[in-house]
Amino acid sequence: MKNRLILPLLVLSAFALALGVFLPVVEVRNLAIFSNRFSIIEAAWQLLVDEEYLLGVVIIVFSVVFPFGKILAAGMLWLRFTNTDETPTKWIGRLEFLGRWSCADVLIVAMAIVVTKASGIAGASMEIGLWFFAASIPLTAWAVHLIKKSGES
Repeated sequence: MKNRLILPLLVLSAFALALGVFLPVVEVRNLAIFSNRFSIIEAAWQLLVDEEYLLGVVIIVFSVVFPFGKILAAGMLWLRFTNTDETPTKWIGRLEFLGRWSCADVLIVAMAIVVTKASGIAGASMEIGLWFFAASIPLTAWAVHLIKKSGES
């Protein structure tokens, strides 16, 4: 497993994910007077403050913990098998399976924007954080693909 792109891709993916979690992902405008921008972590925190524990925890787990864990697992897998001839197909298969759920986060944010716009009460627009958040998904998938490809050769 000597592919030199894997580590930079994982680092870039983690950096993009961190920016996506902490930078504003959506701006909501009410009656063209009030405007509020929020990040994923701010939205999750506000849900916890508002005692919407289940939804807040689900967002934290699937939008923060799960994606960072997947990047960390890919990095550990890559490091573990870098100097061995062992093919990590079982673990790579698991990472690929988990990667299929990554787009769910972006879909939820996009649906919130569509619902907000459709209600007519408020307008919403995507912010830079959503783009970083979305960018981490293919970066991680590419790194996992390269790990798999390196293990097969």
